[in-house]
Amino acid sequence: MITTSEPKNKSISLVGSQYALSNAAPLSPDDYRDLVKRRAVSILHLTPDEHAWDNNEELRRETETLILEKINKESNLLPIDFLSKGVERAKSICRIVTPSGFGTGFLIDKWVVMTNHHVIQSADEAENCFAEFGYEDNQNPIKVKLKPSDLFITSPFEELDFTIVGCDSSGSDDIIPIKLLRSPTTITRGEYANIIQHPKGRKKEVALQDNTISYVYDKVIHYTTDTEPGSSGSAVFNNQWQLVALHHAGWYTDKSQQNAINEGIRISAIVSKLVALAQVGDSGALRLTQKLEGTSPYLGFYDVEGLIDNPDDLAEIEIPTFKGDKRFADIGFWNIENFNNTVQEQRVKAVAQIVADMSMDTLGLVEVEKGALEQLVNTLKDRGAAMDYVYLEAEGAQDLAVLFDTTTTKVELKDDINHRYSKLLRSTVNGKPAFPKKREPLFALCTVKEEKKDVQFLMIVVHLKAMRDKISKQRRTAAAETLAVIIEDLKQDDKFKHLPIVLGGDLNDDAGSTSLTSVMNSPSVITLTTDDALAGHISYLKAPHSLIDHIIITKDMKTGSIQNDGQTDDAAIVRLDKTIADFVKNISDHAPLVLRVIYKDESQEQERGRAWLTPVYLANENTLERTLLRLSLNQFKLEEEQPYYDAEKDKLDIVNYYRSIQFQGNGTQLFRQLHGLLLDTHTTIFTYKQSRNHLYSEVDLHEDRTLRSIYSGNKLDPEMLIQEDFRIEQLRKEFLENKESLERLDEESLEEMFEEKMQFNTEHVVPQSWFNKKSPMVSDLHHLFTCESDCNSFRSNIPYFDFADYNPEAYREQLRNECGKRGGNIRFEPENGKGEVARAVLYFLLRYPSKIGKEKVNVELLLNWHKEHPVTIHEKHRNRAIYELQGNRNPLIDFPESAEQIDFTSGV
Repeated sequence: MITTSEPKNKSISLVGSQYALSNAAPLSPDDYRDLVKRRAVSILHLTPDEHAWDNNEELRRETETLILEKINKESNLLPIDFLSKGVERAKSICRIVTPSGFGTGFLIDKWVVMTNHHVIQSADEAENCFAEFGYEDNQNPIKVKLKPSDLFITSPFEELDFTIVGCDSSGSDDIIPIKLLRSPTTITRGEYANIIQHPKGRKKEVALQDNTISYVYDKVIHYTTDTEPGSSGSAVFNNQWQLVALHHAGWYTDKSQQNAINEGIRISAIVSKLVALAQVGDSGALRLTQKLEGTSPYLGFYDVEGLIDNPDDLAEIEIPTFKGDKRFADIGFWNIENFNNTVQEQRVKAVAQIVADMSMDTLGLVEVEKGALEQLVNTLKDRGAAMDYVYLEAEGAQDLAVLFDTTTTKVELKDDINHRYSKLLRSTVNGKPAFPKKREPLFALCTVKEEKKDVQFLMIVVHLKAMRDKISKQRRTAAAETLAVIIEDLKQDDKFKHLPIVLGGDLNDDAGSTSLTSVMNSPSVITLTTDDALAGHISYLKAPHSLIDHIIITKDMKTGSIQNDGQTDDAAIVRLDKTIADFVKNISDHAPLVLRVIYKDESQEQERGRAWLTPVYLANENTLERTLLRLSLNQFKLEEEQPYYDAEKDKLDIVNYYRSIQFQGNGTQLFRQLHGLLLDTHTTIFTYKQSRNHLYSEVDLHEDRTLRSIYSGNKLDPEMLIQEDFRIEQLRKEFLENKESLERLDEESLEEMFEEKMQFNTEHVVPQSWFNKKSPMVSDLHHLFTCESDCNSFRSNIPYFDFADYNPEAYREQLRNECGKRGGNIRFEPENGKGEVARAVLYFLLRYPSKIGKEKVNVELLLNWHKEHPVTIHEKHRNRAIYELQGNRNPLIDFPESAEQIDFTSGV
């Protein structure tokens, strides 16, 4: 600190190049190029071509020239409110009076002042200082005592040379603080700097316009501005009166003292320091960071939340261009409500402020129109945000869109998905469409650019039917069922199965509602707003004040751990109505919902890929509606001439699946290897009811979109079988709930009694009684086949047999033309499907060794049927479908010749 020999009424200043911040470094070429690009958006109103900007220094120089030309052209032509805004800012500037002399400071929050560390170095010193507001011509100064006991944060001269200190509330209540900005992209080389100051302790003065930024470093800026000793701690503004720096020091570059360089600490560097302090529990820093204006374009709405594993290691965070040390994406959804082509300019500006401050990579929008979106994109450019959109037009003015940051993200509208599922999306309830006014979901492939590896996900934006009447609920239910089936199908498709999915928007019902159960409880997803609903949070801000906007993600999407209202959460409802006056009246009835997605690095992902998944037992039962939708989808795929069985695609999966198996080993060793593989890869365990639904709607479908009874070969209508199965299931439920029956018999006896009367149209080729109906055997799809209930009853639990001749006296044989032959209660030969059932039973022996006795299984007979009846395309289709559903395969179908090498006696 420089002082005069007199203790009072002297200015405090740093003059000399030796006071330049020693730890400031030039911006890297990439960071500086990015700064110029982002300033060009605001100043030149352009949308940059991100590909063209990659490592393009020539484009950076051309753009700087254009910026300078525009600045010079408009230097004397400023909006009239430039002066009024400057006057308003000046009210927050104060003279700092210390025992050592005078400096400058400014109000950054209610009763909080910022100045230089070399003006006030310690809390003890601050106790004897005060701030003097309104020390200017024609004003009555207000002296305010500093109160370091309320708040005191300082950074030494060698670091960032700032002090933030509390002050007495008396007299400063009516002064509007100068907000600290989070963004580091508020000024670049060639722009003007404006400084309001108390030079040499004099009355307030301002240096305007002839003050040019000459260099931008990571922590400081250099500028040529008339400042004198006493200006230490002054506020440095850009031409939009945004706070960009804290004046720190100055020096002359020539002996005649005609050319001067002044240095200011970048506000973005100071804010970054405060963010780092807040992460380690500094309550004062936390208080200030919670009131920051705007966001970092590199870190977005959540800032550093979820991006650092060790809060004590915060050195990188203190660099304003810190982009996070993890791959991440910030995603939001917002029903702006009636944001149509007739929207007023003032509302567009208000929405643009909110969108810019949230700084999402992608933002799904509901109830918008193209004309309003064009106005929004242009207004965002004024705020330095380069954004674009993809758009799905519906009937009326309630269209859907995804708005995205062009500097970080590429978005491709995937309306081919709408075509792929067109039959489902046009489903109706009582003659009314599940998705009203062709308001189908918007599907968009989003790619957020990261240095190591891009982040990709599929975004689904939805707007379901409103109102709580019975028909509206039924339509929402049908829409939710459709979305659940589409997500499940996408996760089985090669193009999308490794791609996380995030669905969000206005679902128009509560998280616990029956109408949304199917999509929210789908086995592959997590509903992030469930805990918010339980906590009583709301997204619809008018009566009845409810949470009807939701975010649902697939389980392969890793959300970040973030702080929201002081609590750790995975998604946030941005309650702007608490901070923006008349939010509901002037902007929207709905609060935006946002989340941060964190991706592991490649080594972690590879490690995860090597580990076998723990088996998942799925408890959620499919509804009749969902099963019929799934059937409709699979039949539609066959109608569209999609391959019934894709041999080339399956060949690659077969190679990868059996990579660890040595087929040339001895029979016992090969049996053990295959058993281990089938066990480890059986990762999804269904209930028996779920397996039946999958069987009828997908697994057992033939090329002509029908089913075949395994023993008779008769064609069956899958829709009729599904409905019949659900009818029997309902009767079973009612039967077991009958109190009088329960009083006479136990539940197991009731089950047996019911099954004698009502048989499902499903055959266990290894009868349930052989393994006591235990899971997972009872629901393993590899040995379940569609079968008429009569044939199911006829076979019962009788072992397979091959009759050499017809001898009714020996076996009391009964002939049934369609199902097969039966010899009393000890022999059964099917009319059809011998190869299929043989391979299914052999699979069972591999997967569940020692579960059934030798007297039940004739291995030699099964191997003979296996040879005599080659693998069919239907079996290959089944095997592929089951592999995608429950995770494992039947090696007898993939490698028929291996049957001779395997020692199946190890399985009985």
